[in-house]
This record gives sequence, structure tokens and C-alpha cells, in this order.
Amino acid sequence: MPTRLTLPVPRDFELFSAVCSYGHFLLAPSRWDKDKQQLHRVLRDGDGRIVRCRFTQPRTAGRRGRAALRGYPLAIHCDRTLARQHHDTIKQQAVRMLRIDADLRGWYKLHPQAKRRGFGRLFRGENLFEDIVKTITSCNVTWPNTVNMNAQLVEHVGHGGFPTPEQVADFGEQRLKSVCRVGYRAGRIVQLARNILDGSVDLAWFEHPDRTSGEVYDAALKLHGIGPYAAANILMLLGHYDRLAIDTETYRHYCKTHGVRRPKDPTKLHQRIEKHYGRYAPYAFLAYWFELWQGYEARFGPSHAWDHEQDAKQFTAAALNSP
Repeated sequence: MPTRLTLPVPRDFELFSAVCSYGHFLLAPSRWDKDKQQLHRVLRDGDGRIVRCRFTQPRTAGRRGRAALRGYPLAIHCDRTLARQHHDTIKQQAVRMLRIDADLRGWYKLHPQAKRRGFGRLFRGENLFEDIVKTITSCNVTWPNTVNMNAQLVEHVGHGGFPTPEQVADFGEQRLKSVCRVGYRAGRIVQLARNILDGSVDLAWFEHPDRTSGEVYDAALKLHGIGPYAAANILMLLGHYDRLAIDTETYRHYCKTHGVRRPKDPTKLHQRIEKHYGRYAPYAFLAYWFELWQGYEARFGPSHAWDHEQDAKQFTAAALNSP
């Protein structure tokens, strides 16, 4: 009989806001069912075996709208019977992905509009390895290609789930290039996997609550192939929001939203961008992402209503730069 787990959540938690908040929810092995408002996600039990999960947050009788969802326990429906020792493994991955344990009181105090919308939990992976790989596959490439690369990694390397460092190392750089079409990123992904396996990169160190934002940023820059943008993005995925991950999309959004003419050298905008969102310190990234996500929803509709197959590939420069 399939296992059903129940996970308590904070009073301000709502599933669709926690999932449909960051582009990673459009990447394999996650799938958002816009009709049933459910998350389908492949995880792994404590033995590394695939578990196909469905996440729901049922409404309560007699209540309607968003208030009927916030704070009610999360149900995790597993496709097979799980031994009791694996229950906590699945729950811990769920807590991490959905940031169920995030304390957003400081952010909500600075940004009442975000509080009203329940915005602040940015969806992420089941572990930091997934987050770093997805960051690498989002650099210097169009979003549709990012979607495709992750789909290939899940299908061919992870066999349905997101690949483990062991699977990536065994698959090898050349096969990653030819089969998963990740290009030069293959060397960076494989090197990361091998460094984790040989102990030279300790992901637990990055996630330790005592680590400062500066320490984590400096350490991320030392990872093979990780530059300032990727390091800042990794910082955000670890819950440090004081540094902006600035890329071409940041330039596009800032100039279009705030009526600024884009200079030939857009890096000259960095100081203005950092000053603008720095008003929300130490939550500059959340302030930027809230504004950016509002822009996406104004163009494509509410993110919880996006179609996984169609809308995942709409985010192209041509579409975003059109009037």
C-alpha cells in the first residue's frame, strides 16, 4: 500500500506559493499540476531508491480562497510503501525544497505586499548538489535549453530522479556532453560531483546555519567554474538574500520596469541596481525577485496556472523584450 505522510507547516505556508515562486519548479524532476494544484516530484529514500511523490495541501470544509490553504498540513503521497526509517528522509527533502522552516518575519515586516501574497519561499532542490547543477545549467544559455538539459540529466543519468554525484561521476564528461547536451558545463558538473565524492567539497559546510553570507559566497567562488552570478544564486538558494545575482535578465527587468536607458556597458548599472534593492537589506534578492516575478505574472498570468509543458519554454529574450 502506498505511504501517505503528513507534514505540519507554518500558518503562513501555502503550497502553490512555495512551489510556483522560482524557475526551478519548471525543471525536471518537478512537475506542477495546474489543474489540481499539486506538485509531482521524484525523490529518493534513505537507500537512494526512487520515490514518486505527490504533494497536496487540502482545503478545509466551509472555507474558500487562499485563507483555506494557508497553514494546513501538507500531505505527501508516495507511490509505494516506505519503511518507517525512510519517512524522515522524504520529509526532510520536502522541508528543504519548500523552505517550510524559513522564518520570513523580517522580510514580511519590510515588504507588506509580499506578506499579503505569501511570497518569500523560493522553490529549490532536494539537496545542494541539485541546486548547484541547476545553477550551472542556467548560465550563459536560454531558458528553454536549461529546461532541456535538466530533462536529459534526469532521464539519462538519474533514471527518473535528479542525478546523484555518484551517477554523474560514473556517467562521465563526454557522455554528459553528447547525451545531455550540456556543452562545456559537463566538465564543471562532473568535477563538482567528483569533489563531493572525494571529500574536497563538503556540501554540509555550506548549509551549516553558522556560516555567514560572505563565507559562503567566497567558498562558492572557489568551486570549479562558478563565477559571481552563480555564486550569488547559490547563496540565495541557501537562504542568504543580501547579495543580488545580476545577469542580463536583471538588466532587462530593471531598465524596462524603472524606465532606465540601458547603457552599452550594462555593468555600469550595478551600483544603481544594488542601491535600489538594497533598501530591503538583508533581503535584497527577495525584493528583486518579487518585482521580477510580478512582471512575469503580468505577462504570462499567475504562475500557479502556468502549463508545465508550454509555459516552461516561453521565457525567451524575444518574448520578454516584446512590448
